[in-house]
Amino acid sequence: MKKVILLIMLLTGTSFLARTHASTKQQVRDSIFQAAAAIPNDSIRCAFLRDAFQQYIGQESATEYLDSAIELSHRKKIHTEELWALFDYCRQYEYLTDIINQQKRLLILKDASYQYKDYAFYYTMWVSVLQARCALGDTEYAIMQAQEMKDEAIRLKYTKGTFIAALALAQAYDFAGRYDEAIETYTHALKEYPTANENALLMIHGGLAKLYRKQKKYPQAISEYQKQFDVLTSVSKGLPLSDTFKTTFLEIETSLCKIYMDIEDKEKLIQHLKRAEEYYDDNIYLGAYINYHSLWGAYYKLDKEWDKCFRELDLALAACRGNDPFNENDLLKEKADAFMQTGQYKDAANLYKIATIRSDSLNQDMLQRHEEAHQANYKIRKALLEKEELTKRYRYIQLCAGSVILLILIFAIVRAYYIRRQLRHAEEETRKALDKIEAADKMKERFLHNITYEIRIPLNTVVGFSELLSSENDLTEEEIEEYSVAVKSNSAKLLRLINNILDLSRLEAGMMRFNVQECDVVQLCREAGMIVDMETPGIVKSTFNTELEMLQVEVDSKWFLKLLTSLITVPYDYKGEKREVEYTLSQENKNLKIMIQHSPLYQCWEDEQEQHILHNINRLYVETFKGCYQIEKQGEEKIVSITYPIS
Repeated sequence: MKKVILLIMLLTGTSFLARTHASTKQQVRDSIFQAAAAIPNDSIRCAFLRDAFQQYIGQESATEYLDSAIELSHRKKIHTEELWALFDYCRQYEYLTDIINQQKRLLILKDASYQYKDYAFYYTMWVSVLQARCALGDTEYAIMQAQEMKDEAIRLKYTKGTFIAALALAQAYDFAGRYDEAIETYTHALKEYPTANENALLMIHGGLAKLYRKQKKYPQAISEYQKQFDVLTSVSKGLPLSDTFKTTFLEIETSLCKIYMDIEDKEKLIQHLKRAEEYYDDNIYLGAYINYHSLWGAYYKLDKEWDKCFRELDLALAACRGNDPFNENDLLKEKADAFMQTGQYKDAANLYKIATIRSDSLNQDMLQRHEEAHQANYKIRKALLEKEELTKRYRYIQLCAGSVILLILIFAIVRAYYIRRQLRHAEEETRKALDKIEAADKMKERFLHNITYEIRIPLNTVVGFSELLSSENDLTEEEIEEYSVAVKSNSAKLLRLINNILDLSRLEAGMMRFNVQECDVVQLCREAGMIVDMETPGIVKSTFNTELEMLQVEVDSKWFLKLLTSLITVPYDYKGEKREVEYTLSQENKNLKIMIQHSPLYQCWEDEQEQHILHNINRLYVETFKGCYQIEKQGEEKIVSITYPIS
């Protein structure tokens, strides 16, 4: 009866303790969420929730903290905190050694990294996943993934990613036993990325040192460990020596101790063991603890201090038990060797037997794992090959479809271009026709305007005197002759006026046609002077000056002569004193220049209407050929300046 009561009390107490423990956990959870809610800054709140996750990792509430951090950072668009939280999610499964869920979470982290174009977290976790796959024996998969990582980094133009991929590839080669390729990859990474940070340098030098040690290239291994030590010393300079620094220094010293133990350099071994003792404390992680005590055991074995040797080996074995079976098996053999040297053959035989059984079991387990890894690699290669075949087929279909679409597009573009060209041609023809119609209308308007205004006076004179001659019968011979002369002179003036008005109208409307040929302007200037001398003998004395013997210019010779003669001749009915005209021809760069002094057109022309028409004709003619026609004043004298392009 007492036993039953005692059992009931025990069960009741256990239930009460469980409820109390659960209640305490709930209180902690609620207090953390209340504290987070009280933080006003969203970024700090996210960081607080992530810190809570790391503190309580492994508990159910830890995932809630991280989910809240992810939801808050995503909602508030705090991209860095969101990536940190997703990264911590992957680390949680790394801590739980759940490679499958770690890879699933890696894909979510990848999507976010691509979205925010921040790839550091993604590549760091990718390397961690490959290391886990290597530890499981999937080295071929890790090598393929590392090469894919490099290709992806190049495609993303993420330089740091190519460096990380090189380190991942070297580690995979190391796990696969392809040491030369691993060394080459590490060395190439150092050359390609000389500005790598201290963490990367520590990883590279440490990796090279381990590889050289595996190949028994001890001088190179010692050199690499020394470089690693120098980098770590530089990083930790001026900083308090944290547990992380102590552990790393301890790993370097124990690695050097293993080399000196292999080459049986007792003096160097004790030297580095004492240096390792400076960094040893109770907070170092398990692997460093095991290495430290096993090396001291090996040293005491060489020194034949057997009590100290067995004590150190027992400490290392106790730490290995249940955690590191391979290291435990090696330590058992080490202890058995020590028993053999002390003459304890029975104990040595027992340890050898245990080590052999465990070794067979471990080898069997490793063979099974390797077989599973090879089968997995085979399936991966097969899947990749099928994927490649599907990709090729898909690309072929894409190429065919793209070619057909391209041909259709080319046909449509050519057809549209042809139609557009026809429409443009028709539009240009229509525009030209409209321009001609508008020019003809303008010419008609200008001609009517000019002829209406300019010919009124001579026409009235001709009509008036003609009526007198026809209606008056008592006119004297002198009067008849006088009126006849007036009619004749005004008729001639009217004809010149009409011709000038027609020319002016064509020039203003842009419809004048020219017969442009290459002519010698020097000769044309001389011909103009000869024409004026013949038409006005004894009235105009023209003087032509030039230093040029010949100057070939593209002009309409008829119009050029008309231009010059209008400037150096006198009016048709001029009766005044003798006029002297001087005109000079010169060349200025790519233009010819004619200067005319004492031009009768601007000094003795009494008919202002005719003078105005001739002036406009000359100006428009010169401007049609991109020249310049100006009247310059020097005191009271007007000088005509003509600039005309040579070609």
